[in-house]
Amino acid sequence: MIPRIVISLAFLISANAVAHATQIYCDTITKDDRNSTINDMCKIVISDQKWNTSSVDLSSVILPKFEKFSLIGINGSFSLDDFFSTKTSLEKLHIYGSVMHVIQIPAKLESLLVTGCQTRQVVIANTDEYRYGIHTLVLVENQISEIPHRIDQLIQLKSLDMANNLLEKVNFTEFNGLKELNFVDLSLNRIRVVSIEMVDLPKLLKLDLSQNLLKSIPRNFGQLRALDDLNLSYNKLEYVEMSHFNGLTKLKVLDLQFNNLLIGSLAPAILPALEVLRLESCHLQQLDLFGIEMPKLKKLYLNDNKLEYVEWFNKEVYEGAGLNLYGDRNPWNCNWLPEMHPRVKFVRQQDRIICRRFEKNVCCVGNDYTTERKADRRWQVVKEQNRQIFMVLEEQQDKVRILGENCGMIGEQLAEIENTLAKVMRVVEAIAARVD
Repeated sequence: MIPRIVISLAFLISANAVAHATQIYCDTITKDDRNSTINDMCKIVISDQKWNTSSVDLSSVILPKFEKFSLIGINGSFSLDDFFSTKTSLEKLHIYGSVMHVIQIPAKLESLLVTGCQTRQVVIANTDEYRYGIHTLVLVENQISEIPHRIDQLIQLKSLDMANNLLEKVNFTEFNGLKELNFVDLSLNRIRVVSIEMVDLPKLLKLDLSQNLLKSIPRNFGQLRALDDLNLSYNKLEYVEMSHFNGLTKLKVLDLQFNNLLIGSLAPAILPALEVLRLESCHLQQLDLFGIEMPKLKKLYLNDNKLEYVEWFNKEVYEGAGLNLYGDRNPWNCNWLPEMHPRVKFVRQQDRIICRRFEKNVCCVGNDYTTERKADRRWQVVKEQNRQIFMVLEEQQDKVRILGENCGMIGEQLAEIENTLAKVMRVVEAIAARVD
């Protein structure tokens, strides 16, 4: 028989725990998305006017029976793990209208959205006790300056959106291990450097690096072999070496619009699946497609450039049933247009009203694209290609120099070891002589 005093003590402890528990209610209940047929998102406004977060034990709160929550009004430190400790599963969490400089991702969470919260750091625990279940991570309009440390722990992650932050460089080796990752948006940052070395992301389909500060593209984009949509628009790109995209055998859309570009290829460039190439507003005066094979190209956007013609624009470039060329507001040469392949179709232009001359139903300006002008524009590309070659040679020279320095240091260390061994041997010989 259990003594009465023990029963009374247990009841007292239980009653005390209940008394200190904080019941949380939804401020509003809404539909998670437009297609939802039920109200399944619980919105909670967290403010000191309602309850003092600094004095409440977050691990003792009692939450409504929902699996999707939106939190608003957080100001300062706030433990999401403690707040949702009573939840065995948590499908989605959206935090906005708050100030949270540091956020730790709850292990049980499937989808986390943090928008406009002045977040600077995202903490991912290094633990073998549990596996993260998160598949969607959205961290937009914050103040994050680097890819979250240990992001490779999020092994089920499929979608990562870090648009509109303060990123300046990205090394894709940080994503190694994320076998399910299929979408990455790093647009609207300050990225100047992208490194792609020994990367294995077998399901990465879409990569958005638009509206950054990139001046060049990495040589080994081909390691992202699953890509079918690559956006590099609105950067500071000056020259694009098309052969750097070799290996992207599944790429269907390549967006380079709104860069001040020269296009060229020092080696054969093969994009066997490319269907859409966007080069609008790139200040192009010359475009030479020699050595660039895009057999399935369907749409080529060249609007708002300074092109009179496109060199090597023939059946070796594309082999499809037809190609739509969007070429508004270019000073097309009237003699070049008849040379185009019959499968190339100019999409109806918007500047037809002010046009004075048409060739093949396309607005054109004059007949003279002289050899001198063609050579001058070609020379611009050649100069840039030479600069690229010299950059590669300098990088190789630096590597050889560093290797030589390392070899020299190793040689010096070996010499020191040899001298030390010689001293030891002399000591051993002296001891042996005394023993004799």
